[in-house]
Amino acid sequence: MLIRHRLTGKLDFPAGGRNEGESLQCTAHREAWEETGFNVEVGEQLATTASGMPIFNCIADESLARLPATFDAPDWAALEVIQLEKTDPFLLNKNALRFADDLIPLRDAYVKAGKQAK
Repeated sequence: MLIRHRLTGKLDFPAGGRNEGESLQCTAHREAWEETGFNVEVGEQLATTASGMPIFNCIADESLARLPATFDAPDWAALEVIQLEKTDPFLLNKNALRFADDLIPLRDAYVKAGKQAK
């Protein structure tokens, strides 16, 4: 799942700054909650973007599977997030992403997490 960023209209990871003393996993958990409303379980680091951002295997509860492909972000995320999108990275091109160089690490992480390329 990716967010549609309000400023650019493009897709991006739920991500943000790390608080002092916060682990990368805690940052991933907090940012996922702040931008999506999902309380995810943060698993192993799967990849790293060109800018150095780690991509973790985050697992949400089964309610995510029942949601449509696109849906509204929580009200508190509206300053940054237009909507949430369940996305297959093999159906995206780099221009769909806020940071085009994130496409290959996203695809690598998707495969490493056990998903199949279509």
